[in-house]
Amino acid sequence: MSDPVAAFLRRLEQATLVAAALCVTAIMLIVCYDAAGRYLAGQPLRWAFDLVTNYLLVAAGWLAVSATFTSGDHISIDLLRARLPRGLRVAADILSALLAILVFGGITYGAAEHAREAWSAKEFYPGAVMWPVWLSYAPIPLGAGLLILRLAHHVAVLARTGDDPYVKTHSEGVCE
Repeated sequence: MSDPVAAFLRRLEQATLVAAALCVTAIMLIVCYDAAGRYLAGQPLRWAFDLVTNYLLVAAGWLAVSATFTSGDHISIDLLRARLPRGLRVAADILSALLAILVFGGITYGAAEHAREAWSAKEFYPGAVMWPVWLSYAPIPLGAGLLILRLAHHVAVLARTGDDPYVKTHSEGVCE
């Protein structure tokens, strides 16, 4: 069965997952170089902590959130869910996805609003490098917004067919 929306979402998730992996790689390289410079040469990277904590960690986490949901790798307590009859399980999955859309909608809106305000006010973090504040918020609405799209698609597929082959459940993902 071919679903162009699912294929499009999967490509976006793969791209954001690659970006998140690049952030983690950059974190590793920067921290290693900073530590070596600090302890071997007495010259740490003055900007490393700010870049890692304000930008790379935020991006690594938020850009991976939708792909993590799709692959069934989020923490899940499915003891009760597994015992529900199929119809109730589908209804519970739809309800939980709709609630998640509301929560992540608030997160998306709030982070986008903070980014917009920081952009308008031309805010910068103080430090060795004057990093723009809005850029530290940008990955949050991107990642959460993609998750909202994935959750909305998940709800539509579940409501239509009762099963979403594009999203693994936790038990299908990591607990086999």
